[in-house]
Amino acid sequence: MTRGPVRPYVITGGRSRASLGNLGELEFESLVRTVPGVAVDPMTVNREQLAVLELCRELLSIAEVAAHLGLPISVLKVLVGDLCELGAVQVLPPARPAERAPLALIEEVLVGLRQLH
Repeated sequence: MTRGPVRPYVITGGRSRASLGNLGELEFESLVRTVPGVAVDPMTVNREQLAVLELCRELLSIAEVAAHLGLPISVLKVLVGDLCELGAVQVLPPARPAERAPLALIEEVLVGLRQLH
C-alpha cells in the first residue's frame, strides 16, 4: 500500500509513536480487532485506517495486519493507536510468557501434525 519513501511519514502525520494512554507500547504480537457497531466517519480516518478496520473484523496481530497492508510495523502502530483512541478497535496485549504453552508441548503437536501427512 505504501508508495515511495515519503508515504509512511505522510500516513502518520509525521508521528513515529502511537499515543495509547494506559495501554502502553504496542508490541508486534499485540492483537487487534474492530469493535462491532462503532461507526467511524470516513472523513476522519485515512484509507490505511479504513483498511485496518476492514481486516481486523477477525482478530489479527499487529504484525499480520502490517504484512497484509504492506506497511511498516511502526506506521501500523501509530494508525492502530489512533483507531484505539477513537474507540474503533480493541487492542489485546500478547500472552505473557507464563501463559504460553511449553515449548515441548508445541513440538509434540508439530510432530503429530507432520505425521498426519
